[in-house]
Amino acid sequence: MKKNCTILILILASMVLSLQAQKRPVDYVNTFLGTAPLTNPADIGFKPPWRVWAGLVFPGASVPNAMVQLSPITRFGSGAGYEYENPQIYAFAHTNKGHWNLCNIPVLPVSGSVNPSDYGSTFSHKNESTHPGYYQVYLERYGINAELTSTLRTGYHRYTYKDNSQPKKLIVNLAVSNERIRDWKFEQDGHNAFKGYQVASEKYISMRCLTTRSRASRC
Repeated sequence: MKKNCTILILILASMVLSLQAQKRPVDYVNTFLGTAPLTNPADIGFKPPWRVWAGLVFPGASVPNAMVQLSPITRFGSGAGYEYENPQIYAFAHTNKGHWNLCNIPVLPVSGSVNPSDYGSTFSHKNESTHPGYYQVYLERYGINAELTSTLRTGYHRYTYKDNSQPKKLIVNLAVSNERIRDWKFEQDGHNAFKGYQVASEKYISMRCLTTRSRASRC
């Protein structure tokens, strides 16, 4: 009996080691790294009078050498649009390289009544998750779970609404980005699509967004 128990334990141990060995290097990636600044003066070396720089990175979805980097915006005009300590999300932008530029084509799903001058949503890091190629967050103000992923030229959004009885809307604020907007245009393009563009500095960024009944959007 002791021999049988020993064999069983050895078999189970080898199975666990085998499963651990199958974990890929990409599974260890934490895309939140670099989104928060140092705050301890002992780590910084002095007591700064303002927020010190973080890594100027974004936690959203992207593939290598893509035209689309789909990521949340907690503050326009910041390095990459996302600062970990900020409590509100104002949009999901479709371009991002860090260093205070891009963050173009910002959109945000909302429900119910909307204040045009104050439409950002609070969120909690407890209800936020990310891994390479995927980002998810729960927008507390509107009761919407947002999931994002992307390809080389397309951003995919999936929104799950807690209360389906409320009107569902999508805010597309083409007047803002991390750069000065010189011109923009927005128009309906069929029953369930719209298109438009932003001109920021010397860049022309066009988009076409298609929505489906399952509340998945492709921009």
